[in-house]
Order: sequence, then C-alpha cells, then structure tokens
Amino acid sequence: MTTGTKTPHPFARGAVALLALGLASCGGKDVRPGDENPDDPAVADACATDVPSTDPASGACAPVRLQCAKDLNGFKTDRYVWRDGDCRVRSVSLVRNDAADPAGWNGGYIRRYTYEAAGAQRTCDGQSAQVPGWGMVTSHLKDGQTWGAWTQDARGTGRILFKGAHHALHELKWPLSLDGNVVQVTVQYLFATGRDHPLYAITHDSSGFPADRIEADVRSPYGDLAFDDNANTDIAGLGWGDRYRFVTLNSPVTMNSGWDYREPNVVPYTRMWTAAPDAEMGVVQTQTWQQKPAGGYWLYPEWGTRHAAGPMPVDYNWAYQLNQYELPSVTNSHRLAWGSNFGAVGKTQYPRIGDDGVLSGYPYQSYSVFMVLGTHASDPVLKLASQVEVWQGVKLSATEGTVRTRGPGGVGRTDAVTYDVPGYNPVYATWEADAASNRVALAFDTQGRTLVHPMVVVHGYTATSAPKTVTLNGQALTADTDYFASVDTAGKSVWLTLQRDVVGNTTLRVE
Repeated sequence: MTTGTKTPHPFARGAVALLALGLASCGGKDVRPGDENPDDPAVADACATDVPSTDPASGACAPVRLQCAKDLNGFKTDRYVWRDGDCRVRSVSLVRNDAADPAGWNGGYIRRYTYEAAGAQRTCDGQSAQVPGWGMVTSHLKDGQTWGAWTQDARGTGRILFKGAHHALHELKWPLSLDGNVVQVTVQYLFATGRDHPLYAITHDSSGFPADRIEADVRSPYGDLAFDDNANTDIAGLGWGDRYRFVTLNSPVTMNSGWDYREPNVVPYTRMWTAAPDAEMGVVQTQTWQQKPAGGYWLYPEWGTRHAAGPMPVDYNWAYQLNQYELPSVTNSHRLAWGSNFGAVGKTQYPRIGDDGVLSGYPYQSYSVFMVLGTHASDPVLKLASQVEVWQGVKLSATEGTVRTRGPGGVGRTDAVTYDVPGYNPVYATWEADAASNRVALAFDTQGRTLVHPMVVVHGYTATSAPKTVTLNGQALTADTDYFASVDTAGKSVWLTLQRDVVGNTTLRVE
C-alpha cells in the first residue's frame, strides 16, 4: 500500500473550529440573545417565538419554522424546523456564540439534528467533550508558528439573511486568524421545505493580506454528531469519493479493515454508517470533482485497487478526515469532516488531489455541500451524489425571462463567475433565472434522467406576494402541495421548490 513520502501534516486530534453565530437578525433587525421582543411583528414573524414547543405530526408540508434563542439543556440555540422531501419533520439547533456554552466553547455549530426514521423521531446530539457538534470551521497550516485555527474562543456575527414561508438562509461571519493573518469567513445554511438536507456554503476571504503568505487547508464542516439516535454504536462502515470511491469491507471499522478503491467517482462526498440502529451521516458537494476538486494528500496511487485483507491507509493520508485519529483506541467515534490539499486557503497555486493540476486558493476559497443524515439502507449520500451528477447534464432554456449564466463565486462575495452549467447555481444548488414582468417560463431538458424536486430562484421578482399561477407542462400546480414558494421582497426574488420530479422535456411557468 502506498502511503506517500511527504511529511505528515500537523494534525492534532480533536482540533476543531466552530461556527460563530453572534447576533441573530430577525426580520431584518439585529436581535441579541435574550432581548427578542415578541410584540415586534418583524421579530415574531421571523423567530416564531409563539410556536408550540413540540413539532406537529408529519403529513402536510408545513412552512419552515424558526425559534430564536431556544434553550437546549443550557445551550442557547436558533432552531430551524422544516419538512423534507417526504414531508417528514427535520430540525437543526444552531448554538449561538454570544457567551461560553456548557461545553466550554463559544457556540456556532449544530448541537442537535433531528429527523424521522421508521415513523419515529431520531435525536442526534453532539456528545464529544472535544467536539460538541457538527458544522465547525477549521483550517490547518502546513507551516507556521501555529498548526491551525478554530473559533473556540472567538465570537463573530450572524443574521437571518432571509426567512420566507418555505426557505431560510442563516448567515455567519467571523475573522479567523491563521498565524496572525486574518481570513474573513462567511458561512450560510439553507433550509427548505421539500429538500431533505441542509446546504452549507462557505467562503474563506484572504484578500486582506498578500498572496502566498500562508498555506492552509479546509476541513469545514467539521464535527462529531451521534447520528445513530444518540446510541454511539460502532462505525459499521465508511467511505469517501474523490476521483474514485473508497469503501471499507469489514464491520466494525478498525485500522485493520479491508477496503476497495476501484469504482470511478464524479461528485465528491464522505460518509459513515452504523448497523444497529441503521443510520448514516455524510457530506455531498454541489459540484463534480472536475468543477471543484475536493479531498487531498497522497493516497491517489491506490486509485483502482482493492485491499481485502487491509490494513487501512495510514491515518494522515486519508483523502478526508473521518474517524481515523480515534480508531487506534475506539471504534465508535462519529468524527467526520471535509478536506483539501494545503494551499486551498492563501496560495495562488496549490496542487489538486492527484498532483496533476494546480488550483488557486487566493483571494477566495468557496464551496457548498449538503449535510446528510438518514438511514444507511436508504443510501442517502450516494443517492444525493448521483442526483448532483444528474444536474450537470440538464439543459435549461427560457421562452420567457432569461436563464442566468453567471453569479457570485460564493457566499459573502460580489465577484461574478460563469456557471459550469447554464442556469445551475452551485452555491445553493438552485436553478436560476431573471423574470420578465414577474413572469418566467423555463424549459428543462434532463437528457432522459430524473431531476428530483428541483429548487428554482426567479430574480427580478417585484411582487410582494407569491405567484398566482405555477404550471408544469401546462398543468396547474397547487401551492403548498405541488410546490413551495417563498418571496424575498428585499432581494426581489421568489424561491420555489417543486414537490415533483422532472424528467425529459418539461416546461415550468411561474407568473
């Protein structure tokens, strides 16, 4: 087995960086923890301070709810509740960072994620003393006085960027110091009715200091979540996708497990799963590895090989960080992170995985991923990776309005980049167009493949109420049943998620 001859990266076990929530801006107003005013209509509308303490039963796809400053066993959280593609209840509780939390951090991570399986709610909490949740931001330096940075002791700012009936964007910002060089980090979470998994979009902005001063990687979203309904059972299997798919062959996973790295792959991902209960956790990128390389280090000579008798690759040489640094002593660590080669932050040129091309990590490093939880039997990570692959072949045109071909290169950015697929915005995994007199007609050609519950954003929408008519191939659709719409009056746009699959040649009309 090839492990590479490079020097192992300065990897400290349990090191993390946390998302900083700071202020929560409700209804366009800055609302600090503890001083939300339920008598203020804007605050009450966004934060839904008067909603029931328990979630209603699954069935109809109810609107997205937000509960601000909700106490979770001493953790002050902003809790988003939405319905997934099957109209089942899911929720995420984001810890605020206005003060030290009970774990000794300053918040900024998912402390609790709930979803339904087999008709019952599963509650998945951060339970590690070192890493008390999921969604932390972290970067490691290849060289420097310090090995990396995280926001354990830092506080940033946050706001509800947009909260509509069925879509919500929560934005987080903070300065991240890497050897005294401040990288401005922006993170946005997107929650939407009809979409199973939260989208996590991040930008590292290094423009405040000269290029090539630092050489850092990216690990976000980083975390440790008891995704198996807080059972903390052994990890039955794990894997990742770079240009090939790596998967373990033995359960539970140990450093002696066998593995297979032979299947070609298109969309980067990571995943791990448990057997009892049947559960899976993972991350799926919104772009292909050709569009946005992910993963790193020097295991690539093993692409296309199988090692049924093991052992596993040396810990520092996995393409992504999972639970390898805990495996020598425990088999139930639920650690999982993203990854890149060093230089992804700060370098004008750094090698992509495979060392057969160079990329730029200056002045920006931006990407978006889905944070996936579900049953392993339902195969949520690989199914979503396959769906992202389908998106790359879709041809979108407009007979009314205009398909967007460019947009910001990432969250917190104003520079425009050309989309690899016209109309497809990888920042939010949305199909985007500009309206003509508040109307648009979009023609999808899926090349015979199935586009599952596509999300559309229509810009230049100046109406203050939801569209009066939405049709699919001339058939009228019913609001809150066949589609879910949210009007962003400040952003002059309307967000719309279809509760329908699109196959072949299909025309969506919004007016």
